[in-house]
Amino acid sequence: MNDIMRFIAKRLAIGVLVVLFVTILVFAIMQMMPGDTIDLMVDTRVSAEKVAEIKAQWGLDKHPVVQYFYWLKNILQGDFGTSISLKQGVKELILQRLPYTLMLTGASLLIEYLIAIPLGLWAAVKKNKLPDKVLTVSTIVLWSMPPFWLGVLFMMVFSIWLGILPLSGWSGIKSLILPAFTLALPTLAQIFRLTRSEVLDVLDEKFVTTAHAKGLKNKVVLVKHVLRNAMIPVTVMFFLSLPWLIGGSVVVENVFAWPGMGQLLFKAISKQDFVIVQGVVLVITVLTVICNLIGDIVAGVLDPRIRLE
Repeated sequence: MNDIMRFIAKRLAIGVLVVLFVTILVFAIMQMMPGDTIDLMVDTRVSAEKVAEIKAQWGLDKHPVVQYFYWLKNILQGDFGTSISLKQGVKELILQRLPYTLMLTGASLLIEYLIAIPLGLWAAVKKNKLPDKVLTVSTIVLWSMPPFWLGVLFMMVFSIWLGILPLSGWSGIKSLILPAFTLALPTLAQIFRLTRSEVLDVLDEKFVTTAHAKGLKNKVVLVKHVLRNAMIPVTVMFFLSLPWLIGGSVVVENVFAWPGMGQLLFKAISKQDFVIVQGVVLVITVLTVICNLIGDIVAGVLDPRIRLE
């Protein structure tokens, strides 16, 4: 028990450092971007004195280091600041968008595992046969497809040509289908290959031979003995793949005009709205760290060797 607690404490400390480092990095990048937030907002005919007054109002006249620590202090108090371009609280904007992002990533994760695990099991059973080769090549092709290209292809086929699914935005549960599959399919190959590899390893174990010798049906052996043991690393990957989906959703949300945090982040970057960018990146980073932490804890509980390392 003490080993597990030390393991969790160590991962928490690393997670906090990662969050701080990412916030500093994003703040520095936004400061180095050409142009100025206020200059993009105000008319060119506005006097320099008025521009300076607006900058002072938003605290943009202070040194960047002072701005960062002022923002960090407010974050610790639960204040994400106010958007310069939208004149709305960033916390409220994120809370409006976060459910849509979580809905998209959750649906994508469900699609990945519902498809990849059965196909990985089937490919392992049919090793080096036609189904195995076809599935392996197909998943590699999916893995190599950029999400934005796949999304545009899906929109052309299912929305424009066939007209059976909404083109973009949110208008009900049907609107979730195309963006969810666009986000899920490229990363499905990773779960498929992991499942196939683990099943092949378990099939060579002696207890599988013993189960067959006892006269158990092949389906029972595959599900109860083989898949059950092969699912340990696949379960860990469930949590570790969440950060990739959260990051990938930024591109997919903009392709489909999905009203999530990714679209909010993209618009804020184009307007150089530092406050929104910092707030959204902070939330995405925290979600990523939490997912990695859960994955590390699950891996450590299932395999004590990881805790010792």
